[in-house]
Amino acid sequence: MPKVSIIVPIYNVEKYLARCLKSLVNQTLQEIEIICVNDGSPDQSQQIVNQFVLDYPEKVISVQKKNGGLADARNYGLNFANGEYLLFVDSDDWIEEKMCEIMYHKAISESADLVVCDIQNVYEDGHKVYISCGDFIEGNVRTQPSLLTIDNSACNKLFKKTLFEDIKFPLGIWYEDLGCIPIVLSKAQKVVKVNQAFYYYFQREGSIMNTYCEKSLDIYRALQLVDDYCGSNYRVEIEFLYIKNLMLYGCSRHLNVENGDIYINQAVNFMKKKFPFWLRNSYVKKLVVKDRFILWLYSKRRYDLVRILLSIKQSLGKMRK
Repeated sequence: MPKVSIIVPIYNVEKYLARCLKSLVNQTLQEIEIICVNDGSPDQSQQIVNQFVLDYPEKVISVQKKNGGLADARNYGLNFANGEYLLFVDSDDWIEEKMCEIMYHKAISESADLVVCDIQNVYEDGHKVYISCGDFIEGNVRTQPSLLTIDNSACNKLFKKTLFEDIKFPLGIWYEDLGCIPIVLSKAQKVVKVNQAFYYYFQREGSIMNTYCEKSLDIYRALQLVDDYCGSNYRVEIEFLYIKNLMLYGCSRHLNVENGDIYINQAVNFMKKKFPFWLRNSYVKKLVVKDRFILWLYSKRRYDLVRILLSIKQSLGKMRK
């Protein structure tokens, strides 16, 4: 039985797929299986997968299905997973060669259900940004509810397979990670962290949003899924999930998007109604001063000042390079 099953959803990634799969077949942990799920991709991705199956028949598994989106492809791949632990890797990203080995042995030595690592955002011009995905001490998640508020990515985590027995990624919406991973975190008995960036998240230009899209509102559906599942036990954490994802991240992504104020105004109205005292949330108080100030500006609808503040921050960042 493999120790780790790696699920790779594939759609229109022929330009990046070989890089991804090379990083997987070259893992120092040998007892792995790589489940390539072709989600009805119309390009040459399947030919690339076929070659890897020929070259690494003991590791690479090819399955194909009709197009259903990222969440559907991941869920489909779960049907073929035989490993004790699961890893999800997007097909335009790649991972460090020791990721599986270090994270698996961390899970075993700590008797953990879930292991988290940090991320490197990699941009098309080659520059990288280190993303810390939580700085916490390993422990029982039920006595450390703050773990529910760490990053929502599926791809920088090694999961015990049993965590997905009755949980699947939500279909047909954006923010499928947000609608699933906090629920998985709430189920895990023990979550531990490796403070290294093993996962390389490729930031493609084509993925940058230029205009407001109603699919952005799927964030409410994703958050509601978590609220319905965890809300009675994690009220403060759920409130902070809304604050972090809907306000701090969501609003900031829409600041310079055409008609983006539609999203921002709706988010402000929603928070005032659902969480009238959201700025007093205990996790908000732990944010850096800049983020707390930005949230306050959103609450006062001073989006112009947020734009100026973030523009200055971006300019200072470029000057330091």
